[in-house]
Amino acid sequence: MALSPNEIPKIFGDVPAFMGSAYTPDLAKAGNPDAVVVGMPYDGIATFRGGATRRAPQEIRKYSLLFGSYHFDWDLETLDHVTVTDCGDIDVMPGDTPLSYRRLEDRIAEIQRIGAVPLMMGGDHGVTYPAVKSVAARQGGPLGFLLFDTHLDLSENFNNDRLTRASPVLRICELPEIDPKRIAIIGPKGARNLPEWTPLARELGITIYPDRVVQKRGIEAIVEEALDIVSRDGRPPYVSVDIDVIDPAFAPGTNSIEPGGFTAREIINGVRLGCERGFCGFDVVEVSPDYDSKTGHTSTLAAKLMVEAITCLAARKAGKIRAWDRR
Repeated sequence: MALSPNEIPKIFGDVPAFMGSAYTPDLAKAGNPDAVVVGMPYDGIATFRGGATRRAPQEIRKYSLLFGSYHFDWDLETLDHVTVTDCGDIDVMPGDTPLSYRRLEDRIAEIQRIGAVPLMMGGDHGVTYPAVKSVAARQGGPLGFLLFDTHLDLSENFNNDRLTRASPVLRICELPEIDPKRIAIIGPKGARNLPEWTPLARELGITIYPDRVVQKRGIEAIVEEALDIVSRDGRPPYVSVDIDVIDPAFAPGTNSIEPGGFTAREIINGVRLGCERGFCGFDVVEVSPDYDSKTGHTSTLAAKLMVEAITCLAARKAGKIRAWDRR
């Protein structure tokens, strides 16, 4: 039964808990949820149009109320099989990236200690690094990493800062639990990648599926192949979506916009395939509500991808893997 507006738990003000789920800032009182949603409203050093991702978690939460718990594509009542709670946002310290990242690491560790899968809403893409760091420390190595992104994000630093949206993939490669040969990046394209990134990716052993290859072979074939790389021994990977991988016709609200990306349908199917074998962490980053359409296209799509990841958890429990492909 759907909750009335007055019954929906609020994070603060008029911001609801994700999909109207329970709001449990004290995870010791959360019981045994299968998934915990957390917001990371941090936007560090700007490489372009900075500061715009800070409101993303609250906007994604608002648009998450568009989605119910029954998923037609799977013929599945999601919340019959998984319990979801929202633990709110990280108390970030603007301008202090290391402190803000440590707070996220600690929260992700807390989520894992209660046996739940963390699902994070950024923030800029730099925040994926501390999330993966915390998950990897708990899961142990080798951990796979599946990324949907327009950019390779392999900068050593930006303006002498090693913790920026231009550097998360390189920082992740440096983690002791990460084998770069278990990293796959789907969707790079365009004129905002640096020339040194591609040879560095090859040197590290990262597998790249450029957007033009995805368009030739299809998103499903590419993700299936990528999963054999990132989870070759059956270990669930961490899955990250930088919203700028999507064509701005479907997701205009992002900082580093690049025309010609995935359609909404392609990224939805990509996330379904990427998550349905299992995943140990998930995030959507780089949503910038200030640049979004008046109707919130980008925040809505980001919320939809979170819903798809949650539904994949439920489908695994219900034994309905690939049921969406058989309707």
